[in-house]
Amino acid sequence: MNLINAIHVGSRTFLPVDEIEFIKADFSYSHIFLKNGNRILVSTNLQKLQERFGKTMVRVHRSFLINPEANIEIFGKEFISPSGRKGLISRRLGKNLNI
Repeated sequence: MNLINAIHVGSRTFLPVDEIEFIKADFSYSHIFLKNGNRILVSTNLQKLQERFGKTMVRVHRSFLINPEANIEIFGKEFISPSGRKGLISRRLGKNLNI
């Protein structure tokens, strides 16, 4: 099982990467959106999470990392996750997607 170590409210939570749809930046925090519909707030910025994930997650906007294994649909400048949540894709970073 591929796990990341996410800091969550003063404790450590081990989270399987394949459970993550995408991650959204919120200043110094990040919201991790899971396939089961839950959301986890972590006190880690998006850049540090991107470094921690390596090539497992793809940066598609200055505020979003997506999991390419999550069956996310791309529609121009936005994406829709399997759970129905939407996010943005920038023109420059959207080129990182191999679609």
